Amino acid sequence: MKQKKILVGITLLLTCIFSLFVGKNTVNAASDYTGHNSWDQLTTSNGICAGIYSKKDAKLIRFQHHIFSHEKDGSTTPNYLYDAYFGYQVDNGKTVWLNNLKVDQAEYINGTNIIHSVQNHDQLTFDSYYFTPFSGTDDGSSSIMYMLVKVTNNGSSRNISLFSQQNLHLGTDYAAKDEETSYNSTNNYIKEFNAQTGSFALYKNLNSQNQLYQTGNNNQTPVNYLQSKSDLNDSIQGKGNDLVNGFENKDIQVSAGQSQWFGVEIGLREDGNENQLSQTVDSNAQIALQGSPATILQQEENWWQNWHAKERMPKDLSSQEVQTYRQSTAVLKMSQVREKSEGYGQVLASLIPGEWSIAWVRDGSYSIKALIDSGHYQEAKEALNFFLNAKMKQDSDGTNYFQKNYLESNNTSAPIYGLNTKLSSNYLLSVCRYFGDGSEDSDYNDNGPNIEFDGWGLVLWVLDDYINQTHDYSFLLNNQQVLTAQQWINRKQQIVDSANQGLTTAKQATVVAKKTYQSVKARENQVDQTTKATIKTAKGWIKRKQRIVKAAKQALRHAKTAQDKQKAQAWLTTKQAELTKELTKQKQMIDQANQQLTVAKDQLKTAKLALVKAQAKQQTANSWVKAKQAELTKEKVKQEPVIQKNIKSTNWYKITAQDADLLIELVNKQNGLIQPDSSIWEEHWTPYAVLKNAPARQQFAFTDITAWSGLQSAADMAQKLGFNASYQKYSQAASKLKASILKNLVTTEDGQQIIASSVERKGDSQRENDGSTVEAINQGLVSPNSSLAQGMIASYNKHLRIKTGSTPGFMRDQDGDLYDSREWGFIDLRVAGALAKMGDRSESKTLIDWMTSQAEHNYDLIPELLDYNTQDYAGSVPMGGFGSGSYILALNDYYK
Repeated sequence: MKQKKILVGITLLLTCIFSLFVGKNTVNAASDYTGHNSWDQLTTSNGICAGIYSKKDAKLIRFQHHIFSHEKDGSTTPNYLYDAYFGYQVDNGKTVWLNNLKVDQAEYINGTNIIHSVQNHDQLTFDSYYFTPFSGTDDGSSSIMYMLVKVTNNGSSRNISLFSQQNLHLGTDYAAKDEETSYNSTNNYIKEFNAQTGSFALYKNLNSQNQLYQTGNNNQTPVNYLQSKSDLNDSIQGKGNDLVNGFENKDIQVSAGQSQWFGVEIGLREDGNENQLSQTVDSNAQIALQGSPATILQQEENWWQNWHAKERMPKDLSSQEVQTYRQSTAVLKMSQVREKSEGYGQVLASLIPGEWSIAWVRDGSYSIKALIDSGHYQEAKEALNFFLNAKMKQDSDGTNYFQKNYLESNNTSAPIYGLNTKLSSNYLLSVCRYFGDGSEDSDYNDNGPNIEFDGWGLVLWVLDDYINQTHDYSFLLNNQQVLTAQQWINRKQQIVDSANQGLTTAKQATVVAKKTYQSVKARENQVDQTTKATIKTAKGWIKRKQRIVKAAKQALRHAKTAQDKQKAQAWLTTKQAELTKELTKQKQMIDQANQQLTVAKDQLKTAKLALVKAQAKQQTANSWVKAKQAELTKEKVKQEPVIQKNIKSTNWYKITAQDADLLIELVNKQNGLIQPDSSIWEEHWTPYAVLKNAPARQQFAFTDITAWSGLQSAADMAQKLGFNASYQKYSQAASKLKASILKNLVTTEDGQQIIASSVERKGDSQRENDGSTVEAINQGLVSPNSSLAQGMIASYNKHLRIKTGSTPGFMRDQDGDLYDSREWGFIDLRVAGALAKMGDRSESKTLIDWMTSQAEHNYDLIPELLDYNTQDYAGSVPMGGFGSGSYILALNDYYK
């Protein structure tokens, strides 16, 4: 993930040899993979300051004024705290310090930054709590740390004295040289400072009952002094090296089964503003001094409960998944800078003690995605706002430094290796990461800087996700005149859309009416023909009967004898009766046929009338569309100048003109892919053609996948805003890039198609497999139901699966050094998400359960790496976007 660790050697060689005997892991039931405790340090942060509690050492070992490691170029955030811990005496006996006692339990109060440890000794239980508060008075510039302890008496009633020792290094050397201390009797706090640096700390006892205090060095430190004395002596050593201070609450009677609370508040600043820090410290201490230090703990727990109340979490999670999910969102909250500075809102890649307590664009994007998916929209918005307003490193002429000297430079020789690609604007987002003050940073080694384009696509991706889930369009069009103008256009557009829908409906109705008319007319013709035939037949039958009657009459006239006349008369009578019967019968037939014809003719008239009405409505709808389109055109003519005049001050303009447009400009004309960069694994800037191996810049699949996703996202946002020209531009660019990816990066390996790590490694089965390509499935470029998706998973299983230890997990790529070849939690969890999308829920859950089990045994924290052999936590812990963030995304993918 971060800068390469060039650690190839004996360790990896031995593990590879070992793997030949162990063989390849295959994924079995999730229960086959059980995590174990391998991490010792718990971090607390409130976005302003951070501290660390060591379970092994049973004490606080770090407290720093910033949560990031570098505030600006050339600076490093110092750890001011050597250590801090509690001690006690029972009935004025020997002093026992808790850092010398075994820690029976260490944990976070789940879903918070509150560290809780439990120790037992002398029939006493010590519940200690350490945290940097989100609750209480917070001015955004003062660092506050609480250390609280609840002492529970499990024996008979006795007097207990409780001690604390705090050893901050505030000297001129940012260590222990030339420290000064004083006591403020008015506000009841100890001050430790160095007049030359401006750094200083205030220490306030949160239980004033029977208080004593002391500062000093050597034999006068509380720990050393109490070896031969029974109490602290209210003495202050004004100056010295490595001054240490502490408090005592003497002889507090604690009955059997009862508990007593003690605590210390530590305040820290670097600007010498004692008045501001004093106000903050005193304000926060009041609820403890008026009641109990326990109230401060309860206040912080309440803050976290309220924060989690708005949290979105999938249904059906196991209890341990719930715990890890909540702690993961808490880690993201702890990782977001809240200082009153230009760096406000940035999210670090890891918290201390992790090495990557720096804000990367890429890691931050995954953190933002997790914050959005878990319902923490305000934090996501603040992080996006940081990205859109951060300051890039600039050259003397105002051009972005890396843009001018590397991207646009036509010097293609060492060490510049310029891309010779002119961009239409200064880019918006860092090519790597940010200092704590919000300015751009990139790390260098012998192969040049890291210049990465993948973050440019990822920010577009998460910004679109934020808009889709919140409908906060004012964040994009954050100029009231532009927003109002676009709203007027959108209203007119909605009317036109409605009119077009009405016209479509009218046309459909006309088509139906015409078809009905034609059908009815055909039926009327058929009935008419049938009626005529029926009448003709009926008349024929009547004529036959009439001819017979006529013949009977003639026979009667010609009869000579009475007998003949009698017979003729009888025949005539019979035939006349038959004629009458036939007339009746055929009249009914004729009447029925005529009735059917009348009905058919009436239906035809009705159908014709309906057709005429439908045609009239269509004409009206058509006229309405034309009128509304004319109004829309008129509105656009009116509002477009307003938009064009003010659009450059909006986030939409920034994210398109200085990001999406530049991605299009970075497309290599020869193969349609994004120009080579350092990409996700930070391969630095020297070209692959020069080094012939990693680490080297290449045309990485990951950068192209994220660029495609970003352009798709830009098109989606443009469509929602009604910017049709932008929608067409970005959607077409995304389509072209996708086609180029499938043409130039897809290759066949072991009879199946995969996406190669890069153009340069395509076709080399020992180098082309890379877990980061799974994002093609996760972000929708590759259909999860496709053979390509199946081939990619098969390649990960064959080439990237960890072959030693007991894990179902994956390394990140085939580069071969120890850093690459360790297990990557990010890859495990992103593969789990892809498998869930592909319907392979069993394999997906195996990976999720594995990481959940590891977290269960390691304070619900997600690491950067796991050791290749032991699966001990390694790399940076706790990890943000590449740890906690990816865990949240995996659970959301699996549980939908």
